[in-house]
Amino acid sequence: MSAGARVGPGLYRGWWIVAAGFVCTLLAIGGTTYSFGLFVTPLSEEFGLSRADANGGFIFLLVGFAVWAPIVGRLLDRLPARSVMIGGAVLFAIGFTLIALAQSPLIMGLAVLGPVSLGTVACGALASNTLTARWFRAHRGRAMGVLAIATSAGGFVVPPLTALLMAQLGWRGALGALGLIVLVVVTLCVGLLVRDRPSDLGLEPDGAAAAASSAQAPPPERSWSTGALLRNANFWLIAWGTGILLAADQALLASMIPYGVDAGFGAQRAALLVSCLTFSAIFGKLAIGMLADRIDKRWLFTAVAACNLAFLLVLLSAPGFVPLMVACCVIGLAIGGTYPLWMTLTADCFGSTSFGAVMGTMNFVVMPFSIASIRFIGEVFDRTGRYDLAFQVFIGTAFLATALIWRVRLPRQGA
Repeated sequence: MSAGARVGPGLYRGWWIVAAGFVCTLLAIGGTTYSFGLFVTPLSEEFGLSRADANGGFIFLLVGFAVWAPIVGRLLDRLPARSVMIGGAVLFAIGFTLIALAQSPLIMGLAVLGPVSLGTVACGALASNTLTARWFRAHRGRAMGVLAIATSAGGFVVPPLTALLMAQLGWRGALGALGLIVLVVVTLCVGLLVRDRPSDLGLEPDGAAAAASSAQAPPPERSWSTGALLRNANFWLIAWGTGILLAADQALLASMIPYGVDAGFGAQRAALLVSCLTFSAIFGKLAIGMLADRIDKRWLFTAVAACNLAFLLVLLSAPGFVPLMVACCVIGLAIGGTYPLWMTLTADCFGSTSFGAVMGTMNFVVMPFSIASIRFIGEVFDRTGRYDLAFQVFIGTAFLATALIWRVRLPRQGA
């Protein structure tokens, strides 16, 4: 790496990109995916909705992610990332304001499906991971592991903030305030720190110079068309394997607070369970990201799937609050590892040139699994009054996901 690729005493310029992406992803995902459970009970009470119907808002969010991700991915490969991300923050704030003012569940659903989901995709994880894939090669696993922490940090920071806003402003006022916070903070971070590519500053990706000087320099990264992706076996294996395991995680996140409330823990202590789970996942994601540069990612995925399975067994045992909180703190160290492994597996197999388009298309395949799981767990509760059957099914899907990932053909190191 050339000396010019660093800013200050040994600090690679790409880490500022990671920092900006971290904050944007924390707010975008924390304000949607992780905070959704706080609104299930108020919506059910105000509009007389069943638990499954209230979960429909989360399904709309995931449908929106699936629809908009391929489009945003292509835009990120063609337009300045700063413009896409700031535009996403504006849409995010508009969507939250519309929900806060709406008097109909249908209008709320359309706002989630449109500006909220589009804004989240444009200013959150997809944009941040696309930028990180461009700025890092040799330490891509570490960088994406750090960035993956942002989703867990969002689950740790934003739900308690949202609960506080709800206590002070009501659930509608909390939505408006949260949208404004995201707009201001994301705009500042992106405007000050984000640059599209290392070449824009006359720099090189981390590790590119060392690779170029080696006897076996890697070939130029391929640009992937949609047709070529759909004909590639690795695309489907990664999408199905990670999608199935992420689906169980999404269903658990959407239902953990209602699960805690039903168990008699109360809304605030139930929110604390989510915070403990996501906070412990922060350290696990960082460790998995660092290990992903050294260990076969399929073995790491197996370990993560085993932790998911262990957590499901704990939930089936109907523990008290303290044992469940301990389980969230301990098992959460690895349960959040699916996401960074998804990012690094995809970057390894498909490179960074078309990373936005690849991830956008893959999101379109992955999201239906989460949508089905969210609806499924809600239906299980409405029909049985418990989540046990859903937990048992998710144990089986953890085994299936692992089998699919082991069929992925990883590129040879240095090839």
